[in-house]
Amino acid sequence: MLRGALKKQYIGMNPDFRFRGEEPGRLENFSDAVFALAITLLLISTSPPSNFDQIKRFAYEIIPFVLCITLILIIWHQHFIFFFRYGLRNERILLLNTIFLIIVLFYVYPLKFLTRLILIPIGYLTGNTAMVNEFTSMIRAQDMGDLMIMYGLGATSVFLVLMLMYRYALSKAEALELNEIEKFDTRTNMTTNLLMGTVPLLSVIVSIIFRGHWMAGMLGGFIYFLYTPLMMIHGKWVDRKRHALLDRLRETPEIPETSSV
Repeated sequence: MLRGALKKQYIGMNPDFRFRGEEPGRLENFSDAVFALAITLLLISTSPPSNFDQIKRFAYEIIPFVLCITLILIIWHQHFIFFFRYGLRNERILLLNTIFLIIVLFYVYPLKFLTRLILIPIGYLTGNTAMVNEFTSMIRAQDMGDLMIMYGLGATSVFLVLMLMYRYALSKAEALELNEIEKFDTRTNMTTNLLMGTVPLLSVIVSIIFRGHWMAGMLGGFIYFLYTPLMMIHGKWVDRKRHALLDRLRETPEIPETSSV
C-alpha cells in the first residue's frame, strides 16, 4: 500500500520527528478506504465516450482529473503525516477524523466541477467551439459565486479540521513526550493549516459580497493566487525560526544534536 511504501522510504518525512504511529491502525485503514472512494467518485462521475468527438474531449479532461487527484493526494498526505507522527487514536481524534472524511467526500464534486471549467479557455485556444459551448452551458456566470462559496467552505473546513487535530496533538505534548523541535513543528503545522484555510475563507467572503454578480466567481478565484506569496513568507519565517531553535538546542549540552532539514 502507498502508506506502507511512504513509511518504509520515509518519503516526505521530517527526520527530526520521532514517529509514534508506524504501525497503521483500523482508523487509518478506514480513512484510506474513504480517500479511495473519493477518487473513485471522480472516475465514475465521467461518462464513458461513445464517439470520437467525446474521445477527444475525454483526452482534454485528463487536466482537471490530474488536478483533482493532486489536491486529494496532498490532503491525504497531510492526514498520513499526522497519524504517522503522533499515533493518536482516541475519541477526540475519531470525532475529528470522521468530520474530516465527511468533508473530503463533500469536497469531491465541487472540486471536480470547478476544475472542469478550466477547459473553457483551453477550448477557446484550440478553437473547439463545441467544448466551449458545452462547458459554458454547465453554469451561468452569475452562479459562479455560489460555486466558489461551496468550494471555499469545503477547502476551509478541511484545513481547519487538520489544524484542530494538530492543536490536540500539541495539548498532548507531555503524554507524547514531544521535544522542543517536535513542539515547534506541531505549532508550525497548526499555523500552516490555518493559513491554508484562511485563503479559501477569504474567497468565500468575497464571493458572498459579490454574490449574483458575474464578477463574483472571478474575484473569488483570484483570491487563491494569495497562496504563493503567503506561503513563501510563512515558509521563510518558519525556516529562520527553526534553524535558530536548532542552533540553540545544539548549544545545550543536555540535549543531543538534531539534524537540520
